[in-house]
Amino acid sequence: MNEPEWTDFRFFLEVARTGKVSSAGERLGVEHSTVSRRINRLEQSLGSVLFDRRRNGFYLTDAGKALVPHAERMENALLGALEEHMNQSSVVYGTVRVGTPEAFGIHVLAPSIVELNAQQPDLHVELMAQPQFPSLVTREVEILVTLEPPQIGRYIVARLAEVDYFFYSSRTYLDSNAPIHELSDIGNHDLVDYVHDGSLSERYRILDELVSEPRRRFTSTSVLAQREAVAAGLGIALLTPYVAAGRPDLVNLFPDQPQITRTLWLAAPEDLFRTRRIRVVWDFIREVVTKYPQLLRG
Repeated sequence: MNEPEWTDFRFFLEVARTGKVSSAGERLGVEHSTVSRRINRLEQSLGSVLFDRRRNGFYLTDAGKALVPHAERMENALLGALEEHMNQSSVVYGTVRVGTPEAFGIHVLAPSIVELNAQQPDLHVELMAQPQFPSLVTREVEILVTLEPPQIGRYIVARLAEVDYFFYSSRTYLDSNAPIHELSDIGNHDLVDYVHDGSLSERYRILDELVSEPRRRFTSTSVLAQREAVAAGLGIALLTPYVAAGRPDLVNLFPDQPQITRTLWLAAPEDLFRTRRIRVVWDFIREVVTKYPQLLRG
């Protein structure tokens, strides 16, 4: 039996985390055929089938699941050695994958990345801003901004910020529909909301907490699509200040009091948190929400 090479384990971890050979190849900067060849070689070296290969992706077998923590320890040992070597300098390098709610990533974090880039030009942030929270378990991301902090596993978790939600509409809609004087009037109007089919976190089921029987006119998994529908005059939606910021075509119906407040959490695997690149990005995200509170609170 040939001894497996460390680089084969890198390929294994990327396929385990992404579930696709093509995605792993993109992350590693190689062709997907190279990834497949390296996975096959590792399986031959270990004498085990690590993935169940299906048309829609690669799924870990029991042997593959058992190998993940060992491969991650190897990865962390290498990162630790590099960190120790680089600690002699103030320079931080490498890639950090950050997962955030869609609008938070786009309107709060992304515009601020230029500041981090100026401080650490060799540090690269991959931002996954999407309605569905990416997975820390599979290391799809290394830092996660989330409404749902992980309850099981070895993670560092910190409260990031409180986020207010307000009812917004367009002047066009308000001018052509019954007047709104108080919160109870909302139930008589067309509403714009998330699609609640199980694909999104239950923490997005906010409207139901305020309106007993919401009259949904339009739904989308994207809050940015919801915002545009509201701006076009389709109805009323619960939005955060950073979604509505800079949009004079949106009217805050009750600006003096947020209708509901949610907590954003910051989480990262405990082992990765010890690495300098993770801590630098972690601290930067906390700095951003402290610097721009008007984007989060009313």
